[in-house]
Amino acid sequence: MSSALQTLLQHLVTTITDKFLPNYGLLMLWASLANAIPITFWAIAFMMSKPSTYKKAMEEINATLKNQDTKNTNVTLEDLQEMPYVKWCILEAIRLRAPGAITRRVVRPIKLQNYIIPPGDLLMVSPYWAHRNPKYFPAPEEFKPERWEKADLVKNVFLEGFVAFGGGKYQCPGRWYAIMELHMFVAMILYKFDFTLLDPLPNPSLLHLVGTQQPEGPCTVNYRHR
Repeated sequence: MSSALQTLLQHLVTTITDKFLPNYGLLMLWASLANAIPITFWAIAFMMSKPSTYKKAMEEINATLKNQDTKNTNVTLEDLQEMPYVKWCILEAIRLRAPGAITRRVVRPIKLQNYIIPPGDLLMVSPYWAHRNPKYFPAPEEFKPERWEKADLVKNVFLEGFVAFGGGKYQCPGRWYAIMELHMFVAMILYKFDFTLLDPLPNPSLLHLVGTQQPEGPCTVNYRHR
């Protein structure tokens, strides 16, 4: 993990000019606060809300990290490959709590069927509704990590209809790094702590259309260090 972070930071330091440094600094801060941290919460909360899912994820984590001290845990990329179910849980949490809207400004004329969309107009896609299309996601409101078994994640291919990171060739360039970060973070948290969900799973706030949906209210848990 540290080498991957170091490589990213070195790349930013050596390639970004002073003019754009504040932009990238704000972008990285926003990405962590608006997406990575909330998705970590949702993934763990969804797992805890379904005891069978939580049990299966913990069996996978314990089998992979069983020889490590919970106070000094080092999760490698090889370890992550041994925990596909945890990754499915994270992707399913992303599906259910993806941004309400992604907007882009048209830079050149686009023809869609019989319509010409001129430059300057705004186009919007809603991952929230796209991810609730039963054509692509049967029982769309249900947290079902097993549906991701059909995705070819080894070749970095998502399920059809999944647009949390954009679509086509213009997707988030950091999407696989973000998923790796989430995979590692969730696995380490669950390996180090035992959790019990005390409150019902909170609903997503309808006020957050940009970035990962935030919980509408508090979510109380009981936890202890393993």
